[in-house]
Amino acid sequence: MKRNRLKEPVKAGSVLGKLLSEFGLQNALSKHALVKLWPKIVDAPIARHAKAERVAGSTLHVIVDSSVWMNELSAVKTVLIEKLNEHVKGREAAITDIRFHQRSWAKQEPQTSSNAQPQELTPEDVRMVRTLLEPVRDAGVKEVIRRILEKDALLKRTTRSEEK
Repeated sequence: MKRNRLKEPVKAGSVLGKLLSEFGLQNALSKHALVKLWPKIVDAPIARHAKAERVAGSTLHVIVDSSVWMNELSAVKTVLIEKLNEHVKGREAAITDIRFHQRSWAKQEPQTSSNAQPQELTPEDVRMVRTLLEPVRDAGVKEVIRRILEKDALLKRTTRSEEK
């Protein structure tokens, strides 16, 4: 196989663009770029309270601070979808739905606040959570319930210590 040599240097971006198109990845890349572009696409107040997390198929998943924000953004979902689709290349890359997830139900990154004291579950808490989760078979449901039970145990311990 004979290799073609170019006489002039070519920008890597143009070569990558051609390869992505050739392999049919341009649309997927365009959709996933929306996660990073979210703060620039939506208004600043929305960006402070809602964070684009991922794209699955043609659905953008967004984590919101509260049920109030979830309701507000649900009311303007079609406007948001239109704004998002202005930033994607090609109709095949269009976003057709946005799913809003409340932060307390979504997996969270650990807090890194310097004055926040890390709290851990006691062995008794761990046993209680395992016992309650034993009959649950669905892994996704089990994970959500586990986070709720653990958070509840930590909140109860914090409340008890504040009352003292």
